[in-house]
Amino acid sequence: MKYSGLFFIFFVSVVVHAQNGFRVELQNATLVSTDSLLPFWHTANRHGRFESAHSVLNVTGISLEQMYLPQTNTRVEYTWGAEVTAGWGENSYYQVNRAFGGITFKGWELKAGMFYEPEKFGGLSVTNGNLTKSRDARPYPMVQLSTRQFKPVPFVQDVLSFKVEYDEGVLNDDRFVKNARLHHKSFYLQFVPAPDWKITGGFEHFVFWGGESSDKRIGKMPSDFKAYIRYIMGSGGSEEFPQTDQANKAGNQLGTYQLEVQKSFSKAEVTFFLSHPFEDLSGVNWRNWPDNLAGLHVNFTGDPPLVTGLLYEYISTWQQSIRGNWDRQEPDNYFNHSIYRSGFTYHGRMLGAPLFLPDISEEGVVTRIASNRFFAHNLGIAGRWKALWKWKGRLTYSEHAGTIRNPFDTSLKQISGLAEVLYVRPGFPAEIGFSLAADAGSNNYRNIGAMLSVTKKW
Repeated sequence: MKYSGLFFIFFVSVVVHAQNGFRVELQNATLVSTDSLLPFWHTANRHGRFESAHSVLNVTGISLEQMYLPQTNTRVEYTWGAEVTAGWGENSYYQVNRAFGGITFKGWELKAGMFYEPEKFGGLSVTNGNLTKSRDARPYPMVQLSTRQFKPVPFVQDVLSFKVEYDEGVLNDDRFVKNARLHHKSFYLQFVPAPDWKITGGFEHFVFWGGESSDKRIGKMPSDFKAYIRYIMGSGGSEEFPQTDQANKAGNQLGTYQLEVQKSFSKAEVTFFLSHPFEDLSGVNWRNWPDNLAGLHVNFTGDPPLVTGLLYEYISTWQQSIRGNWDRQEPDNYFNHSIYRSGFTYHGRMLGAPLFLPDISEEGVVTRIASNRFFAHNLGIAGRWKALWKWKGRLTYSEHAGTIRNPFDTSLKQISGLAEVLYVRPGFPAEIGFSLAADAGSNNYRNIGAMLSVTKKW
C-alpha cells in the first residue's frame, strides 16, 4: 500500500499537467478520542471514510478526478475519478470510496460507478437537506441517467424548469439480503416567479428489490422484468412474492417529498427547506404530516464577511402515521423492513440521516434500525477571516425513543458539537485543518476528540 501510494503520487504529478480540468488531492487526518468511540461529528457525513470504533485513528486518502470542461452544453464531455482510503487504528481498513465514469451532452448525463452527492448548505445540514440522501455512508455502485442541472420547460422556460434522476444500484456489502438492488428516481420542478425568488418542489423514491435473503424461508426475491415493473411502480407483489409483499407493496418502498423556497437579497440568500418522509400509502397521503426535516439557511454574499453561513434545522420522526390507539395500527417504521432487515444502510452507515441508529451484530451486519423515532435540533455556522482561515461550528441535540413497537426503556438524549478551523493561505504548500468535537448524553456519557488534517491539492 505504501509503495503503490508513492507510485500514484508520481503518476498524477505527471498527468495533472497534461489534462485540462484534472484535480488531485492527497489528505491525511489523525483523530484521537477520550473514549473507544470517536465523537459523532468526527465520523458522521464523511462518506464512511472514518470508522467510529477507534480511540486513535489515522486516515489517508488519495483521489483524482477528471472534471467536465465548461463547454458541456455544446458537445460531448466526459468525467472520471477514483478515491482510495486507508485507516490505521485498533482495526485497520482499506476501501475504495469512489470509482466512476460519466459522459454529458446538452445538460443530460450518464454516469456509472460510485460517486458522491453534491454538498448543500455549506455542509452545515445534518443530512444535506434531505432525509434520504445524506453523505454519511460511502456511495454504492450504480448506473444513473440524469439532468446535470435544471433544464428549461419548453414554452415557459423563463419561469419553469425541471430536474430528474433515474438510477439502479446494488448494495454489495455484508447485509441480511445479499446483493439487494436499490432503485431510485427523483423529479423536481423549479418555479421562478421573480428574479429574486426560486421555489423548488419534488420527490425522491427508493425501492429495495431482488437479492437473496438469509432467511431460507424467503430465499431469492423476484427479479425478472415483470417483478421489476411492480417494484418501481409501487405495486403489490404477485404470487411469486412473499406473503408480506403480496399483502402490501413489492419490495421496500420509501422516499421523501422535498420543498425549497429561496429569496435573494443584496447581500444574502435565504432558503427555507422541508423534507417529508414516506414509507407507504399513509406517508404518501401525508397521514404522518408532523414528521419532517425543516430548516432555514442563510448564505451571506458580496464581500466575504466574518460569517458566511447560518443554519437551523428541526427534525421529528415521532408520529409515524399513528393516531390514538397505536396497537391497532401499523406504524410507518422508517427505514426498517421485515424482509430487507439491514434497512436503509450501506457498510453499517446510514444512507439517510445519520441520526437514525442502526443495530449492528457481532458479525458486522446491520439487523435493523434500532431507533427511528426521535426529534433533533441542529445549529450550524461558518465563516472566513482575512482569506486565510475558514471556520465552522455546529451543535446538535437529539432525543431517541427506539421504535414504536420496540421502545427504549428510557429516552436516549445526546448533544454533539464540533468546532473546526482550516488554514488556506494562498501559496502555502498545503491546507491545515484542526477540529475539536464532543458528545454528552444519557448515562453520564462524555466523549471529547481532536482531529488534525493536512491536505495537498493539485
